[in-house]
Amino acid sequence: MKDELQNYLERPKRYDHIDGTGEMGMGVMLLGFALLSYLQAALPEGSMWRNGFASLLFMYLILIPVLALGYWGGKAIKSHITWPRTGYVAFRRGGTPWWTRVVSTLVVSAGVGAGFACLMVFARRHDSINLPRTGMLAVLVATYGIWVFRMGREQSWKWLIVLFMALGLLVIDLIVPGDVVELFRPVSLLVGLTWLGSGVATLYSYIRHTQPPALEAE
Repeated sequence: MKDELQNYLERPKRYDHIDGTGEMGMGVMLLGFALLSYLQAALPEGSMWRNGFASLLFMYLILIPVLALGYWGGKAIKSHITWPRTGYVAFRRGGTPWWTRVVSTLVVSAGVGAGFACLMVFARRHDSINLPRTGMLAVLVATYGIWVFRMGREQSWKWLIVLFMALGLLVIDLIVPGDVVELFRPVSLLVGLTWLGSGVATLYSYIRHTQPPALEAE
């Protein structure tokens, strides 16, 4: 009974991500972090954009357009592809304004950036410990695995993507030296592309198996 109730409560979430927009949004966000990381690495050592408030401003200048692309891109897919096929369902959101979700996203982004900065400091002080590297990779694989279990359990092929991600991250961990920040650059690129590719494949499968209703003859 408990499993049936949980399944019923998760139906709105699964429907909201039936077209792969959730995965594509996550992929775009991770690719935004990858872009930010590579750009920061390319900046001169003494650049003002690498320290203090300027570094935070630089992060927002990169991430806000990327997050906007993921958000409005998902909206466009739903408006032009999903809703014409399976209809629009308005789920109750408790009256939460849209801007609070945007602010929350930015706060979470800043928190993630601060978390990786703390991991970098920890890794530099404990050169012989690989826990930050291993922990980051394990969390990334587990996050996608949990997503597949909760949102994509009907699509068994996604477990192959979980395996691909795990093997790809293992290879990167073996061949990329340096601290957790240096590892994060190729890792975020691989994981972002994997999420994005999974979302695109989900959208293709959705379009292929869900046709728009035929127009009634006048």
